Amino acid sequence: MKHLITIILLISVTIIAGCKDNSKPVDLPKLYPCTVTIMQDGKPCAGAIIEFLPADSSVKYHAVSFTGEDGRVSMSTYGHSGVPVGKFKVIVDNSLRPAKSADTYQRVEAKYSSAETTPLEIEITGKGGRVEKIFDVGKAVKVR
Repeated sequence: MKHLITIILLISVTIIAGCKDNSKPVDLPKLYPCTVTIMQDGKPCAGAIIEFLPADSSVKYHAVSFTGEDGRVSMSTYGHSGVPVGKFKVIVDNSLRPAKSADTYQRVEAKYSSAETTPLEIEITGKGGRVEKIFDVGKAVKVR
């Protein structure tokens, strides 16, 4: 009985591991290099989640990455470097960033964390090489 359970577990693990596929989806379009820098209060906004959400239904995939200490990020789509051609709303969320003090958190204004309210947009045309853009999200909002 012990051997049967072990065999079943090994087969299950093998099937699950075999199903994991890190390759590009068949319909993933060509991706173009894009680097953005997020500034807040004149300083780099480190540790923010940046997401490019398609502004129209013709673009299927969205890009997402995290800013480094310098506020810069090279965008990725579906785990692959780059962004497909299209217009995107830029979402910035730093709610996971560590607190500056025990009772106050410095956050990006809420309007930047929603596709409906963000004023930030970017267009990837696939022409002219790497897209580099700087976005300013204004002053930090203190949240308790």
